[in-house]
Amino acid sequence: MNSLRTSQYNLRRREQRARESLDERFQRRSARNAADRLRRARARSDQQMANRVNSQAETNVSEHDCGLMTEICNFCQALYWRNELNSSNKYTKCCHDGKVRLPNLAETPDLLKELLTNNSLEARNYQNHIREYNAALAFASMGAEVKSPPGNGPYCFRIHGQIYHRIAPLYSNERFKPGYGQLYIFDASEANSRRLENNPSCLSSVMKLDALLRTINPYAKSYLQMHHLIQSNPTVNVKMIFMEHPDLDMRRYNAPTSRTEVAAIFVGDDGEPPANRDICIYPIGEGCKNISPLNQCNDPMVYPLLFPRGEQGWSNEMEHVEERRSAKRNRVTHLQFYAYRLSVRSGFSLLHSSGKLFQQYVVDAYVKTEGSRLNYIRLNQKDLRVEFYRGLLDALTTRASNNNLRVGKLVILPSSFQGSPRSMQQNYQDAMAMVRKFGRPDLFVTFTCNPSWPEILNAMQGRERPENRPDIVVRVFKMKLSELLDDLIKRKVFGCVTSYIYVIEF
Repeated sequence: MNSLRTSQYNLRRREQRARESLDERFQRRSARNAADRLRRARARSDQQMANRVNSQAETNVSEHDCGLMTEICNFCQALYWRNELNSSNKYTKCCHDGKVRLPNLAETPDLLKELLTNNSLEARNYQNHIREYNAALAFASMGAEVKSPPGNGPYCFRIHGQIYHRIAPLYSNERFKPGYGQLYIFDASEANSRRLENNPSCLSSVMKLDALLRTINPYAKSYLQMHHLIQSNPTVNVKMIFMEHPDLDMRRYNAPTSRTEVAAIFVGDDGEPPANRDICIYPIGEGCKNISPLNQCNDPMVYPLLFPRGEQGWSNEMEHVEERRSAKRNRVTHLQFYAYRLSVRSGFSLLHSSGKLFQQYVVDAYVKTEGSRLNYIRLNQKDLRVEFYRGLLDALTTRASNNNLRVGKLVILPSSFQGSPRSMQQNYQDAMAMVRKFGRPDLFVTFTCNPSWPEILNAMQGRERPENRPDIVVRVFKMKLSELLDDLIKRKVFGCVTSYIYVIEF
């Protein structure tokens, strides 16, 4: 009965509107809009009155203090603040709830520890120019377009575009000066003089690091051993391979003539060429060639001052701890590997104390992690249901055929990939939808990180500075931001919050 009355009422309304003139329709809509504006104004006035009452009641808000890093992960002994517990009351950012277990880094050599903790002239020079020293002593180069932020603020390592890691043959030619791993086949004094020519900011007294690396670094020993084999076999082809996986596949390679901890040296032409991600060093070449970021030798070859004993980097063969792995995923990802390495633990850390070089390492690790995600998206387009974008593909094909162009392979970045155009567009549309539903915002709050917060300064060790510890800064900022949101939303210091949007900018 009610449905019949409703349908009859709607029918009469449609007939009345059909007989309306344009003026009558305009007057009706204007009256309705005026009533809506009056209703919204009254609701906003009531909300402001309630906010005023609540703000007067919440004037005694205490200053937030995160305390000290006293909490310890039960699996990997990483240090945490109490406020970093997740929703399950666990600390999981370091080892993924015990799934990741990596070998500990070797003890820091005394020479490097003195240069990073002392206040002598040599130590200050090393700390200020640590990136130059690392580039001078590295076995492979890191190339990127470095774009320092404008202004006179603290040092910040910032890049634009892609990062390239390149390696040179054993011997240089007439066009290129000897550099990087090529210098380890020279006498120590000659190698240091060549390094100082290319890096005038470095001190000769600090270049005794060359002798340290020749003693404890397996890559330096590998270069020198290959040089000796070439000298003893001048008519035979010799190559040295830093393999992606340390175990040789004897179906691909013959037994190596010589082998160090990290490389295999082959004399002769037998065996298949190395795999795509293996790093192969030939005696003579046309120039430097790119090396894969997926090779486990990448990090120790680019950062010998962070890994002086040649500790291996990430490998796609790393697996989760057997008793804690899941059935679906059992491999250690790039993100999990670097999260474990960057976690703070008790004792002196060569990685975290390396200042500007640590910034470079963090940026390099982020680019590798982002590249791994992009590579996954490129190889799994079918699983991401790209066929739903068929209209876009058809439009591109039609446009290309009209202009006599060839369509390349299109890779769709889904909205789940942060920073992609679809992600930005989705966030924008969500924000605009909230404005349409709840109206324009009443407050625009800006919250800035302060590097002089006591929690940040208390976490510094030795001569560390906040600008060189972005890992500590972002962790403290996240805790402070969460506390601010609790003040605004849960404790209602400005009144009842109906909706909110926030964004974090670096």
